[in-house]
Amino acid sequence: MDWSVALTAFGGALVEFVEAAIIVVAAVALANWRPALAGTAVAAVVLAAVVAVLGYGVLRLVPLPLLRGIVGALLLLFGVKWLTKAVLRIGAPLPPKPGHHEGADGGGPQVAFATAFNGVLLEGAEVVFIVLGLGSAGAAHSRVGALDSATLGAVVAGLLCILGAVAARRTLAAVPDVVLKFLVGTMLTSFGTLWLGEAAGVPWWGGDVSVAWIAVANALFALAAVALLRRSRRLAAAAGAARGQVA
Repeated sequence: MDWSVALTAFGGALVEFVEAAIIVVAAVALANWRPALAGTAVAAVVLAAVVAVLGYGVLRLVPLPLLRGIVGALLLLFGVKWLTKAVLRIGAPLPPKPGHHEGADGGGPQVAFATAFNGVLLEGAEVVFIVLGLGSAGAAHSRVGALDSATLGAVVAGLLCILGAVAARRTLAAVPDVVLKFLVGTMLTSFGTLWLGEAAGVPWWGGDVSVAWIAVANALFALAAVALLRRSRRLAAAAGAARGQVA
């Protein structure tokens, strides 16, 4: 066991798995846990099948920037859709429709499945690249068991993130639905912006960590939209009251 390789793989994989866990938890919030976990499982099976059948080397042929661009575009599309719904519900709420329930509109389960699938597939591919890179580098320097050590580090990181995602899901269950959708829309939009920008060659400040300030910027923009909607609603109500007094 090469502990230096295992710890390096653990750290690198942990970052990728945390991003995947955030996306999966967001997908659960879009509908329920079944389509989100189904998307996660299918992505994991696809990735494992590719590695098992074709080997690690085939992933070197995958154009990762293209994959980031496709997944980023999809997450940006889903994120903008849900963030827009949240902004409209907070800024200009409408009475609920009879027989309507959350997740019934907009293909919630399908979006949750696609969101989890795309996020886990991309992050899983990046984890495989980390394991492959560390294993290859270790073998080049005659470090016995480098690939196995890197794999073990990545697996431990994945298990920790699974436990964290389960705990986060229980916590989010107490969050009001509209707030949850606001948070989900913000995070999906932010990850989509990050990955689409990376695919286009945007030099994000801070690398993957820049998703934090992108999320803050998106949240502030959405809150400004909420404030404008509420202001326009108050002005419209005041104008209606004034016309009623004149009549």
